[in-house]
Amino acid sequence: MIDIYTVLSRNWQFLADVGVIMQLYHHPLSLDSQKVRLVLEEKNIDYTSFHVNPITGKNFDSSFFRKNPNAKLPVFQNGSHILFDTIEIIQYIERIAMVSCGGEESSLSSGDVVEWIYKIQQWNPKLFTLSHVPPKYHLTVSKFLRRVIIARMAECPDLASAYHRKLKEAYDTEDKLKDPETLRRSEEHLERILDEADEKLSDTTYLLGEEFTLADVVFIPVLSRLVLLNLEDKYIATRPNLAEYWNLVKKRPSYRKVIGKNFDGWRRHYTLFKTWCFVRIRSLLKHY
Repeated sequence: MIDIYTVLSRNWQFLADVGVIMQLYHHPLSLDSQKVRLVLEEKNIDYTSFHVNPITGKNFDSSFFRKNPNAKLPVFQNGSHILFDTIEIIQYIERIAMVSCGGEESSLSSGDVVEWIYKIQQWNPKLFTLSHVPPKYHLTVSKFLRRVIIARMAECPDLASAYHRKLKEAYDTEDKLKDPETLRRSEEHLERILDEADEKLSDTTYLLGEEFTLADVVFIPVLSRLVLLNLEDKYIATRPNLAEYWNLVKKRPSYRKVIGKNFDGWRRHYTLFKTWCFVRIRSLLKHY
């Protein structure tokens, strides 16, 4: 794998782009978007925010799809640099912060932090999330998104093959949701991460010591997703060290700005209700 740090340190255009206002295409419901936004807030970096709602199919609009045919969020743009991979974006932002404040290479995340970031990122939350959403909702959204893809395919024949791949992925996801073994593996993968985190937190305040690191940044949205799915008692409260950690990190200003303001208390219901209404109305009107 190419070391993003090495690439950036050798790229003079990166240095020229440090002063450019960065653009982030994201959505509050996207776990990877939350991770990147938390890094930006923790590093105190200004950026321009563009909401792209994947539940309503906005990530399939041709203007966005041409930028990122994977149609995944987030997408990060800094001048001439466009990044789609979440870990690469996080490492890129970290280096921007280092260059901006005149820091040294030694201030970048340690190998242990990077290892934990990759470990957390290897768990795919999509199947787990959908398997805990009532079928009434996820089947309606899935059907809506398939029709959105077909509509965009008809509008942009030059992108037909890329849209077709996304359509196949949508059907593959539905098949995986019907496979108990696939869902079991996803849950076991999550529990291994939570168990290891709980064990580490028995001796430290944060995942890798007494200092808040990017490993914590990547981990927080995972816990937030469990809470959003009303699974806090099953997965967090049963692990006392993890529960204490969760209560601590929720107090951070970055959490309150990125996640708390959208999902704490009544806001959670408002955010989800607004999106659901959009999908239902568009489906009834057959406006895709």
